[in-house]
Amino acid sequence: MADPRLEYADPCDLDALRQALADNDPEHKLCPIQMDRIYIQNQAIELLPDIVREHAKGPRVLMVTDATPYYRGKRSLKEEIYFLLSRTCDVRWLVLDNHDHVLHAVDEESQKIQQAVREHKADCVVGIGGGTVTDLCKDATHAVSDDLPLVIVQTALSVNAFSDGISIMLKNGVKSSLPTRYPSVLVVDLGVVRQAPMERNLAGYGDVMATWTAPVDWYLAYRLGMNSTYNDPSCDILRRQNTELLDASDKLAERDPDTFQLLARVLTLSGLAMGIAGESCPAPGTEHIITHLLDMSADKQNRDVAFHGAQVAVGTIFTAIAWEILLEEFDPAKVDLDACYPDEEKMHGEVQRAFGWIAQTTADECWSGYQKKLASWKAVRPAFEDLLEHWDEFAAEVKKHLVSPAYLCQQMHAAGAPTRYRQMTPTIDPDTARWALRDCHLYRNRFTLSDLLYYIGWWNESFIERLIQRAEELDAGL
Repeated sequence: MADPRLEYADPCDLDALRQALADNDPEHKLCPIQMDRIYIQNQAIELLPDIVREHAKGPRVLMVTDATPYYRGKRSLKEEIYFLLSRTCDVRWLVLDNHDHVLHAVDEESQKIQQAVREHKADCVVGIGGGTVTDLCKDATHAVSDDLPLVIVQTALSVNAFSDGISIMLKNGVKSSLPTRYPSVLVVDLGVVRQAPMERNLAGYGDVMATWTAPVDWYLAYRLGMNSTYNDPSCDILRRQNTELLDASDKLAERDPDTFQLLARVLTLSGLAMGIAGESCPAPGTEHIITHLLDMSADKQNRDVAFHGAQVAVGTIFTAIAWEILLEEFDPAKVDLDACYPDEEKMHGEVQRAFGWIAQTTADECWSGYQKKLASWKAVRPAFEDLLEHWDEFAAEVKKHLVSPAYLCQQMHAAGAPTRYRQMTPTIDPDTARWALRDCHLYRNRFTLSDLLYYIGWWNESFIERLIQRAEELDAGL
């Protein structure tokens, strides 16, 4: 039974959370939470001068934003923070803006921050914005010095990237989760995030829907010997409060203040779970990999990237359906074990087919990861045989933590969240969606449900069409 201190963890009380984690970690597997403070409250912006004064050794502040306008009331949030900090600090304001006016987490942008830190001799970096600005600030300050205080001001409840020690960076056209650093302080002003466009906040709601698929993907990889980091505490801090959020989806649509605060807590805990685990597995599984493929295809198709969390929500529906079909229909006695281990030459050709149309460097990067996964899969055959022998036990454990696709869709509709790719901004066409679903398992060195289904001969075009048809019955999918 989960420790109530974990189930009802308050991300603003890090000392209590650290104690609860220590008490539930006899083998010392968990990673420390390397954050000083988290503020989730009204009027949190007013605390910034004191926060900087407490953490910085000097008055020089580098303020990093993108070009997206944010407001607090009718005033510019960024200008307000700039003038607020300028009363007591020497502030330089760096605005990041790619040529296509869409900021990407790439080395070029990180290096701009690093250069500005050195030129200004910054004593503190204050990042204001969404997940991309946050990832870039974490990457850049990690490259300069982890001792450099980093304060992140969250402008919407859009993703769970604000409270972890990972940056999602684009390398050779492939999104990769890189260990970087935590923010020193996270500031979530509830008045600010409630005023953000609802589409952004619903993206954050969509991002944490992965709680109903990603941890069971992680547990599957653990049982197969494909991942050794699985632990219960990282999942325990997510499920109870996320259940409350899912059940209160209609109140989110009404912009209920208490439900917004609950969403802020759940998103923050989701980020902390990744940091505690030492990797991103508690939060992303198959549903996120589908999303990464959709993002990778965007540049090639000359379209903007849709909101990450909105895409994740639809991917979660498809993944939940896939789990439902597996648990309803799988008979381990019918598995042809020898057929579950394709040769490397075949899979190299599959990876080239899947990603070569984007760029050869992308295909090569994906093959570099997939080749390692394939080798590991062949090495853990005894663990797979053991899983098949104890399938009923495994299925019973997984069922405890899954939510039915029907209930997921019902609650997403109640929240006003998109449940179809064609509801994205911009829309994602059916052919691209089918490609992302079919080929997501070829993406990199992370074992998920899609890998198991591929190796047992299920994850193919006809199975994808089954997923799409079931989703359609729930007013979801394409």
